[in-house]
Amino acid sequence: MRLSRSILPVGLAALMLTSCGPSTVTQCNAFADVINQAQVFKDEFETEIDSFTQQAQGAESLGDIQTAASQYIDAVEKVVVSIDGMVTSLNDLELADEELSNYRNGYADIIAGSAEELNVAGEAMQLVANAESETDLSNVLEEFQGKANTAFTNLQTLSQNEATLVSDINTYCGAEVPAEGEAAPAEGEEAPAAE
Repeated sequence: MRLSRSILPVGLAALMLTSCGPSTVTQCNAFADVINQAQVFKDEFETEIDSFTQQAQGAESLGDIQTAASQYIDAVEKVVVSIDGMVTSLNDLELADEELSNYRNGYADIIAGSAEELNVAGEAMQLVANAESETDLSNVLEEFQGKANTAFTNLQTLSQNEATLVSDINTYCGAEVPAEGEAAPAEGEEAPAAE
């Protein structure tokens, strides 16, 4: 009888130790929640950029161009603040799973790189906003185009890297990515997929 009583507490201690840490599914869900925050500010940013594009296309004067440029700069600043907050949230995310931790670090690097490139694009647009005359605008146009094109090319590469990484994360977490035209699984059916 004494032997069985001493085994019981050890068995319970072992059970409690294994159940103390968060499961991979729980960690995947927490990670997906942070990643999915990006969709909200990406949608807002795209809406603001569409508005900027319409305004820029209808520009008839230097003042119209400067107004559109300022709108673009404001949109960039707003999304960069959101990205910085997301990087902080990612870095604060406690992931015991080493693979998820590596994915988190990679994702944080990608979105931080996106923020840097958006800042470069904003700085390029600042050249346009600061032009005091059409001659000034002509003088900065080449520099603007060079900086903006480089930033947009880098952003496309980062976006492709992000899509690949999110796919890898979804595969690791066992999240099913719906095929084109299929509906996503209902909430609670599978571990949520990061978008």
